[in-house]
Amino acid sequence: MKRRRTRRQIPRNNYIEKLKTLYPNCKKDENSQNDKYAEHKITYGEMNYEGIELLYNYLITNYFTILPHCFLDVGSGRGKLCLYMAEKQNIDRSIGIELVEIRVQDALRLKEDLRYPTYTNKVEFYNSNIFDISLRQMITTSPVMVWFSNLCFDPNTTDEIFQKLVNELPNQSIICSSKPPNIVIENCKYKDSITIPMSWFENSNVYIYQIDIL
Repeated sequence: MKRRRTRRQIPRNNYIEKLKTLYPNCKKDENSQNDKYAEHKITYGEMNYEGIELLYNYLITNYFTILPHCFLDVGSGRGKLCLYMAEKQNIDRSIGIELVEIRVQDALRLKEDLRYPTYTNKVEFYNSNIFDISLRQMITTSPVMVWFSNLCFDPNTTDEIFQKLVNELPNQSIICSSKPPNIVIENCKYKDSITIPMSWFENSNVYIYQIDIL
């Protein structure tokens, strides 16, 4: 009897190595983008690959009692973190929301160039202001791991985004950010802070909050 031939799954480490080869370092914006988005804080930087792996493992070990099924990057830039997180077996969706159009175009090209649909089909990029998106309708799985790079954001914007995340994401979701909110937000509990390598500084603070609705 002939054995049935099955499709061999592409090893995950090959996918990650190709991602790192295609996008090895942070790509800066052209100066022309500054005028187009003058009313927004669009200074660009990225968490390093080792940083997102470190953060993910730290959260899984210490805070997630149920593995997250969704990763959300608020200000996803050129998409490398969403594409990286797509290789995690428990992640069904990896969502990036980015205001600057050219960054989203770069992210979509990177996704296409990877040619690993097993993982890249999990990834969604949205060229939008986060306030124009209903996270409640978009994300129904629980919990969610959120990365929010807000180092250059003004205090009011940081607080408003935190409030939106807490209001619209599933309970027990974890929000990680470069700066803490400036006000006390109901149902948003501070958990911890750790240092993570970023493109702008090797040891940058990341603040960890959890949505905790009793």
